[in-house]
Amino acid sequence: MWEWDATSLAGALKSAATCRSTPHVKPLHAVLLKLGLSASAILATSLAHLALRCGLPGYARALFDEMPRRDVVSWTSLITGHAHQGLHGDSLALLRRMVESGVAPNGYTLSGGLLACAGVGQAALATGKEIHARVVKMSMYGPVDSVVENGVLDMYARCRNVDYARRVFGVMVARDIVAWNSMMAGYLGSGQAEEALGLFVSMVSCEVGADGFSYAIIVDACGELALLKQGMQVHARVLGAGFDSDVVVRNSLLDMYAKCGCVDSAELVFNGTPSLDAVLWTTMISAYGRFGRAQDAVCLFDRMARLGIKRDGVAYLAVLSACSHGGLVREGWHYFKFLFDGQSSVKLQPEHYGCMADLICRRGHLEDALEFIESMPFESSIAAWSALLNSCRIYGNAKLGQLGASRLLELDPENHSNWVALSSIHASEGDWHETWMIKENMNREWVKKEPGCSWVELHDGVHVFLMADQSHPELVNVLQTLDSLKEDIWSRRRCLNKIEVKVQFPRWARYSANS
Repeated sequence: MWEWDATSLAGALKSAATCRSTPHVKPLHAVLLKLGLSASAILATSLAHLALRCGLPGYARALFDEMPRRDVVSWTSLITGHAHQGLHGDSLALLRRMVESGVAPNGYTLSGGLLACAGVGQAALATGKEIHARVVKMSMYGPVDSVVENGVLDMYARCRNVDYARRVFGVMVARDIVAWNSMMAGYLGSGQAEEALGLFVSMVSCEVGADGFSYAIIVDACGELALLKQGMQVHARVLGAGFDSDVVVRNSLLDMYAKCGCVDSAELVFNGTPSLDAVLWTTMISAYGRFGRAQDAVCLFDRMARLGIKRDGVAYLAVLSACSHGGLVREGWHYFKFLFDGQSSVKLQPEHYGCMADLICRRGHLEDALEFIESMPFESSIAAWSALLNSCRIYGNAKLGQLGASRLLELDPENHSNWVALSSIHASEGDWHETWMIKENMNREWVKKEPGCSWVELHDGVHVFLMADQSHPELVNVLQTLDSLKEDIWSRRRCLNKIEVKVQFPRWARYSANS
């Protein structure tokens, strides 16, 4: 017969928390009550920690509320536990309760609060600044733990306040790899990929050893900027450092090569080391779809099912997008029907309907696309209406284009490209009065059309082209090549138009929003 005491119960609670053993929560609670140790702050805190680790936050809070005496350790355990479980709002609410009760938070408490602020994002920036003020005050009485300093930096970076993050990073006495990674991720997340690359160079020059997370961030930065040469250099460092088998790094490399237009190199990365990681497979499907290799995307998606790899909503979105770009109408409807009939555990989202609307629009069936969009079981879908608007511009349907633009202006008024698209539709139809009226509205609303910009990287550098810019030294050759490509595209389109393609939409696709 096992004899329980406080020491054995503490050991059992620790072991159960390590294993996240949910079945042991209530029995160990019963033992705690039977031994009359419910007043022990240490054991009660350990039991609440176990409940949190097992995904029972309500049970943990009930245990906490029953404690006769709550010390800083009890509060900290609950605050950090909720933050690590993704319950960021509850974590911050507990932190406020702690301060109001008169218990002073320590560094570990503030670290949990910073993690919660980072999880909430910009909405919690004010609370994050308050916690930062407490950290600064705490630093007046002694050195602050690096975990807390990194928490402050990460909080500002993930709250999209890069200026504050840069200031914190600049005054840090000791910058470990976590600090460098947080700052680079902050730059990348705020659209400053070039600054992330520059910081990586500084990190290497300071002889700070990069880890897998560092390489994943910097490869993503190269992908965002479409810098193939620099991406290949980082890939070489990845191979030299032995991080080529890291799934996160491989996924970033694959995505980088795809964004740089090297789908064959992306394929080599994918096939380099066999992996059943669903994210890696989904990224490869997206890469195939982006470059018109829709049949390869479909084959890879079907292989996922045969190998038992879970196909989530993102994977279905990738294959539907590939079918849309590749003109695979039958396959697209097949996968959409699979989701629609509930044959998969994936729940249909507006993005899936947006892909199907784009698929219908690309075939030129604009009236059917409108019927499909209006019958969606969602109030609105920016992606679906955008697909209709873009197709109306291509096929010159001003009436439907005006409808699509008006709906988009209601759903996404900050997107100025919707005004531009509507203006272009009326201009292509020669309706200059409407075009002038739209431009007048744009002027009144301070809407400015940003000039189009594109660039290409060649062996001698990066060539940038701006709309209506005639300063490039090879302008004549560029325009001649574009004319040649345009003529080739139109000749192919004329050949395709001779082939009559009839798309039969199944009856199940014509449902009402109330069904």
